[in-house]
Amino acid sequence: MSGSITTDTIDLADVGRSVRRGWHFVAGAMAIGAIIALAIILFGPRRFDGVATAVVRTAPDPGSSLLAKVGDAAGGAAALLGGGASTPIETELQILSSRAVASAVVDSLHLQVEPRAPSRAAAVQFVRAVTLVGGFKPTDVTFRRVSPASFRVSGPGIDAATSGSTVRLPIGTLVLADALPPTFTLRLFDRDDALLRFTSNLTVVKAGGEVVRVSYRAADSVTAAAVPNALLATYLARRHTTDRGNTEHRVEFLSAQLDSTAMQLAAAERALREFQERSGVIDPLVIGKIALERNAELRKDIGALEVERGALQQLLGQIASGRMSARQLAAYPTFLKSAGINELLKQLSELETERNKLLDRRLETDDEVVALSNSITNVEGQLVPLGKAYSSALDRQRADLGTQLGTMTTALGAFPGAAQSATRLGRDVLRLSAIFGALQGQLVQARLSAIAEGGDVRALDVATPPKRVAFPEPVLTASVGLGAGLLAGLLLAVLAGSHGRYLEDPYAIERAVGVPVLRLDPRTPLLMAGRQAVRTVLLVPVPEGVGTRGVAERLVDTALARGESATVLDLTSTAAISPQGDSVGAMIARLEAAHGLVFVRLPGLAAESTAALLSEARPVLLVAPGKRVDRRELTSAMSTLRRLDVPCAGVVLTEVDERAVTSGRG
Repeated sequence: MSGSITTDTIDLADVGRSVRRGWHFVAGAMAIGAIIALAIILFGPRRFDGVATAVVRTAPDPGSSLLAKVGDAAGGAAALLGGGASTPIETELQILSSRAVASAVVDSLHLQVEPRAPSRAAAVQFVRAVTLVGGFKPTDVTFRRVSPASFRVSGPGIDAATSGSTVRLPIGTLVLADALPPTFTLRLFDRDDALLRFTSNLTVVKAGGEVVRVSYRAADSVTAAAVPNALLATYLARRHTTDRGNTEHRVEFLSAQLDSTAMQLAAAERALREFQERSGVIDPLVIGKIALERNAELRKDIGALEVERGALQQLLGQIASGRMSARQLAAYPTFLKSAGINELLKQLSELETERNKLLDRRLETDDEVVALSNSITNVEGQLVPLGKAYSSALDRQRADLGTQLGTMTTALGAFPGAAQSATRLGRDVLRLSAIFGALQGQLVQARLSAIAEGGDVRALDVATPPKRVAFPEPVLTASVGLGAGLLAGLLLAVLAGSHGRYLEDPYAIERAVGVPVLRLDPRTPLLMAGRQAVRTVLLVPVPEGVGTRGVAERLVDTALARGESATVLDLTSTAAISPQGDSVGAMIARLEAAHGLVFVRLPGLAAESTAALLSEARPVLLVAPGKRVDRRELTSAMSTLRRLDVPCAGVVLTEVDERAVTSGRG
């Protein structure tokens, strides 16, 4: 027999044995679950589910694309027109589940009234209008017909007769429907309770894509189908009305902005045109480039004229001083390019040639030679006036170019301011043109959205009164009842095995008391571990009256088979018990001196002889019945031994009748 048992783990085998021993708990719990499920199926309140679906495809916000159209040209001005993503379907689900939509459905279907008798009927079959004010507890009102046109109304604090279809109560007014039964009972709810009941039975989910599924559970099939249809109708009406109003506001806003932008654009274009007409600056970049190039050309031409005029003036001065001849003036580069000068030079050359030919034959005083000399002098005299005239022309040309340069310089000095003004006016025209075009596009989109009225939002499947009840569903209810019963039975069996009054298995006893447990078998030796220093073992029955003879004889047989001397001391009878405890101790001392082992049979743990023999040196072996052991008695015995620091060698379960066992050996 082992020395200790670990109890901090769960042994599945123990659980299985507990379930097997507690099969009656499992069977009983399943039977109870089946009975409850059958009762719910037969007598439980009926509930019907009405289901409707709708397509909720939201249209994109027309203002969302304005910023993209205006772009960088419009800058921050486009942000004033707003923009955002399209409305997600989660928002539509929240609107469908909102209190505002629920209130409209509760009022339209008179859901503040619940028929109680007869049940499974719609409120609209009993009332045509309901007006209940204030808060109050649910109130049952019974109507009994006393005449074809009057009812007797009774309820908590209500006992009155009414005539006609209008019933006035302390909490409000009811307008009864036609064709009512002789007697019926209505339960009235205030608005908060009615909305709470409504929302608890309503389910709005996304069925897939852009389809919304609306379901409602009610006690009658008519209301179950009417609520989803009314909810979707209310939502569609609110959606179309709200979207139409938003679209109209958007169209009005865009139209006003378009008119304002058009006036600003016309003013900007007029200002730009007037500035261009006044300043002559059509394109600042092109005009500026041309002006600068012209200014540079004028400066270049003036410089060239001044160089040429200076050279000509110097040449004329030298001729006037006599240091140069007039004929040398013809060598001036500009004169060489002149056809007239070249003609004069040709004449001079011809006259010089003829004169030289005549000088070969005649004297210089000859008339022909003198005539040719005079002709040469006349031709040379024409060159100096031509030079002076050309010099005067250069002066006039220089003065004209200087005037043009001064005018151009003045114009260039004023050009940066004019260019800045032209650029600003042109930029204003471009910006306002971009905004004007974007606003025109947005206005077209807004008008198209007004036609669509908020996108494709429409009912898809209309709810019809269901023919089958949603609760209780027989197969599901029976399965749940049996499953719950099975779980409860297993739990009870496990609890009974681990915490029940009786222990029926050695493993369960080991886990309960923490010491080794064996079942007595006449064919199997009964060994004890760790007994080198033990001379006496006390056999204590739990409870009193359990036979220990078979256990003692089995221990003695095992000891003899191992070659050890052993004997049994029987103290179970009253005659064997000495009134003095020391005489019992002396008896055991004599037996220990004569034998290696002494097994003492005691009447019970509460006996005086047992109390006299309990000691730390004498382990106790508890003997319990083999079929089932009382948990409380066994644990109480173990607690007593631990409290007295008496070791417990274990527990032996015996099922052998003492009278059938052979007498022990001594």
